[in-house]
Amino acid sequence: MVRPVTQIDPFKAHPQPTTAREPNQDRKKSKVTPSQIGSSPSIQNQPQISRLPATTWGSPWIKFKERFTCELAGPTIVAENIKNPSKIIHIREFSKHKADLWIDVLRCTYHPNIVYANEIFRDHGLTYFVVDDYPLTLENLVACNILPSELQLASILRQILDGLSYLLDQGFEHAALTCSNILIGQDGAIQIAALEHCTRRQLNQSHTQSIRSIADITMLLMQKYLKPGKVIGIDNLHWQSEALEFLSATASVVNVQDLKRLSLFKKHQCSKDSLLTLTRLAFYTTKTWILKEYLR
Repeated sequence: MVRPVTQIDPFKAHPQPTTAREPNQDRKKSKVTPSQIGSSPSIQNQPQISRLPATTWGSPWIKFKERFTCELAGPTIVAENIKNPSKIIHIREFSKHKADLWIDVLRCTYHPNIVYANEIFRDHGLTYFVVDDYPLTLENLVACNILPSELQLASILRQILDGLSYLLDQGFEHAALTCSNILIGQDGAIQIAALEHCTRRQLNQSHTQSIRSIADITMLLMQKYLKPGKVIGIDNLHWQSEALEFLSATASVVNVQDLKRLSLFKKHQCSKDSLLTLTRLAFYTTKTWILKEYLR
């Protein structure tokens, strides 16, 4: 589908301008991790913890080497740490408007199934968000030659629903919740990404748009295509009743939380570990759009 990236010798490092820190850079940071927060069954009732890191005023290229750019929930720079080349990170680059949208969401959210920034750089009118290395999206899973098992389907959907319900509870709606904007790591962990598409919402606002997005994602995972006319349903009849019940419920429930109570998630012990072989297959057999070739 796209040109593969070939590993070659490192390129010359970018110039290294001096950097300055924001005045609040030394504020005490929480040691709570997203996985610890996300493991709590009562996450909505816990005090909100801001994960927004201090900003470095200067170029990220004093610390990282840009290698190539690809399409991973938006144009994503794949880079390596100069001091530790084995450490691969991803960088999202935005002008002011989209950067402000990211910062708005990052200030209010901290969840293992929502992308978060480890570092932020500002340089010459651009903002750079350093995020973890998630090399796949759900599009890669859809492009695989095999369908997920029912357990794998449940494990994917549960992570998406956990992140989505949290995002909604924090007052945000994702206006482009698609397979291409949901990241997945080789360890099976899933993150809702492309935060530039998030908008503020009222807490009593309808979940209709988000539930419709879940329906489309589910159909693509279950049979790899959507039915015409925005009809919710599948032609592949090998699925058992719990998976079919879930898909059918997306046409009638009014709250994302209602989907999490369905029998599909009672039947299976959902775990990202169940996705290890599926993500590895996707990594080996599918490709990602390369937007900028490997740099020396």
